[in-house]
Amino acid sequence: MRAEAERNSPSSSDSETGGVASPVVAQDVRRDMIKWQVIHGDLLDISADGLICSANPNLNLSGGVGGAFSMRYGGEMQEFLHAHLREQKLRVVPPGTVVISPGFSSPFPHVAHAVAIDVFYDTNAELILQTYFTAIQQLAAAGCRSIAAACLGCGYGRCPEAEFLKSIERLIATLIATPLENVDHITLATTNEALADSLRQLPAFHSAF
Repeated sequence: MRAEAERNSPSSSDSETGGVASPVVAQDVRRDMIKWQVIHGDLLDISADGLICSANPNLNLSGGVGGAFSMRYGGEMQEFLHAHLREQKLRVVPPGTVVISPGFSSPFPHVAHAVAIDVFYDTNAELILQTYFTAIQQLAAAGCRSIAAACLGCGYGRCPEAEFLKSIERLIATLIATPLENVDHITLATTNEALADSLRQLPAFHSAF
């Protein structure tokens, strides 16, 4: 399956992985049939139908989640992404692009390569929001009920923490306003303990129901 997502902006305007031995699970919250969860730990250790992997405009799995994916599961994914660029006659993809791929030898049936940065690795809350929304829509369309997501723009991307937190609050609000029937569970994972703590403090995560 080779599909590049169309950018579907939400109606309102405005990564990582590493060696953490014991993931710490934050409190979670259920909002309109989607259960949200934050984990301080390795994204690739989460069991899910779909993976949102932070990607660069070159689609090179050279570091962060992509680099860890290649080291753990081999080079088929990189070959797929380079073939995608050749087929599209592109050297880079624009910010906001989401490329859906098979999981190959990984346990994830579908992987969304989400480009939430530009070629200079700059980003902002609006771009992060739109990229997450597109990736979640595409994974839902592929039949994914559970999604494990990287913290887009927070690795090599230079997104200030406050901007990232704003994008997550707005993402939850957008998915309440525009619910996706297929998706039951979304987990955000980060190896940055301070960022995980900040996510736990978001009003959206204060009460679970």
